[in-house]
Amino acid sequence: MKVMHILNTSSFSGAENVAITIINATKDSVNSCYVSFDGSIRNILNKNNIQFIAIDNMSISEIRRAVKLFLPDIIHAHDYTTSVVAALSFVKTPIISHLHNNSPWIKTICPKSIMYLLTSFRIVKILGVSQSIFDEYIFGKIISKKATVIPNSIDTSAIIQKSKLKSSNNSIYDIAYLGRLSPPKNPLRFIRIIEQMLSVRPELKAVMIGAGEMEVECRSLLLAKGLTDIVDMLGFLENPYPILSRVKMLVMPSLWEGFGLAAVEALALGVTVIASPVGGLVDIVTEKCGKLCQSDEEFIAEISRLLDDANYRKTKSENAYIRAAEIDNSEKYTNDLLEIYTNICIV
Repeated sequence: MKVMHILNTSSFSGAENVAITIINATKDSVNSCYVSFDGSIRNILNKNNIQFIAIDNMSISEIRRAVKLFLPDIIHAHDYTTSVVAALSFVKTPIISHLHNNSPWIKTICPKSIMYLLTSFRIVKILGVSQSIFDEYIFGKIISKKATVIPNSIDTSAIIQKSKLKSSNNSIYDIAYLGRLSPPKNPLRFIRIIEQMLSVRPELKAVMIGAGEMEVECRSLLLAKGLTDIVDMLGFLENPYPILSRVKMLVMPSLWEGFGLAAVEALALGVTVIASPVGGLVDIVTEKCGKLCQSDEEFIAEISRLLDDANYRKTKSENAYIRAAEIDNSEKYTNDLLEIYTNICIV
């Protein structure tokens, strides 16, 4: 069985992590390749011994070229743009559309939501990382027969093992941000929350792990607010877990999320998660292991309580381990995907 994964990026982040996890998890049964723009992702793919086909742009002609090179039995298109372009390429190969986020436009009747609906008739299966994606999509009921929720693969033992590896950064932080520096993750709000915390906790130390198109904007805001000594920006780290395992809490002020993988990674390390009540985070973060907050005031109140009350923080940490164990689904995830692939090939 040959599966071609298509992504509309050149670097490594959430969806890319999922695609690589799928390829590695199914490698005994599936011959896979990864198709995307060339860039830093090539280094990650080389380390994982994954076949890579670089494309110049996300276009019908480039998708057709990749299909001719690899001759897949299934196209596994990640997110909306790749799904639409793959469907419009009119190749005979069955297409799976894998949705990793629930951008605001999916709630409205607009060119993007209409285009996805029209091209969905060329798609044999639609996977969503959380039920919220299908619930929020304006045409969700129309595609419901093709839709399946398949939460991201969580292997807590692998996360814990990676957290024990050596790190060049041995600093201890109170608060962490982990994720792409992009509008959905709302990194500027994270910085503003840290700024407000300083009035009551001037000794606060925070870290931001991740890269993205808002990096310059984030650095500029830190400089303008005089926070460069308070917040360390470390950029993208292939293994952020040694640092994450030492923080007191992870703060996720996201505007929208598909699944919220960083939250589960933190919980697996016993780290409390304070997050916006959006997307898959609503199903991951509970009152026992963290807190869902709407306003800055709610974020600040919970951060303060965790910093001031060691027993409260310890209880949340213990429950974080328990919650992560409940979500751990690595074996089921692999079996579910293989079943989906097999059923498509049989048909």
